[in-house]
Amino acid sequence: MAVKSRYVLGEAWSVVRSGPRQTTMAVLLVALALYVPGLLALLARNLGRLAAAEGDPVGVLVTLDAAADARSVANRLATDPRVAKVRIVSSAAALERFRRAYPELGQALSSLEEVPFPPTLEVMLARAAPAGSGRQLAGQVRTWPGVESAESEEDYARRFGDAVRLLRAAGIFLGVVLTAAAILSVASAIRLALDLHREEIEIMRLMGATESAIRAPFWLYASGEGLAGGTLALLLLYVTHRFATAWLAREPHPVLSTLWVRFLDLPTALLLPLVGLAAGFLGSLLSMGRRA
Repeated sequence: MAVKSRYVLGEAWSVVRSGPRQTTMAVLLVALALYVPGLLALLARNLGRLAAAEGDPVGVLVTLDAAADARSVANRLATDPRVAKVRIVSSAAALERFRRAYPELGQALSSLEEVPFPPTLEVMLARAAPAGSGRQLAGQVRTWPGVESAESEEDYARRFGDAVRLLRAAGIFLGVVLTAAAILSVASAIRLALDLHREEIEIMRLMGATESAIRAPFWLYASGEGLAGGTLALLLLYVTHRFATAWLAREPHPVLSTLWVRFLDLPTALLLPLVGLAAGFLGSLLSMGRRA
């Protein structure tokens, strides 16, 4: 087994050295193919994080005067049958939430003597509430004492959820299409490598080598290409994330900052090298067919 492993590794390395240009191109194509869906997954994760942090979608956002009794207004809202829950967000809690969502921008507010956020009430609507209940309820609440403003968030929550789902679907679709392209690029590299080593393969067959012994170096070579491409895609994605966060630290933006708060979680990040590995192996199978 040790001799066979050394043989396979040695032959695979020989394939790499015989065609460095096509090897490099295949690795770069795999990296590009996996980088694009990885980038969409990163953006979707950060957008989805905002929705998950809020829990139930907010139907109406009520802004109170600083002197208003938030508990009294919240209890009055809770009596409406269209309301499922009312969450009181104090000025301090709003500031802390802002710091979590926008770490770089939140640090700029630490030196302020007064909290810049007024107290608010987040109203979650009941599932049985008819469409348009948010707008109706916001119109009623605006006239209440202690209420500075009231805005319906129904349409925003729906559009935000649709945007996150669309981004995820686009990432999955592009991931499938570009992974297929990566498989084809590896298959092309393997076909070129087979042409370069055609005489060696024929000699090995004449000497009685099994098909597995002939194919194994090319399987390893292709899998290594895919793994290297997936790892490179992950590295490029991390560099992109670090560059974006560093740039936003210098030039804060209230919208763009939400897209780069967190990097991919470990299981999702490891998918890129693993998908690259699988794409490389499938590319070798596609290229070699039944007989190399």
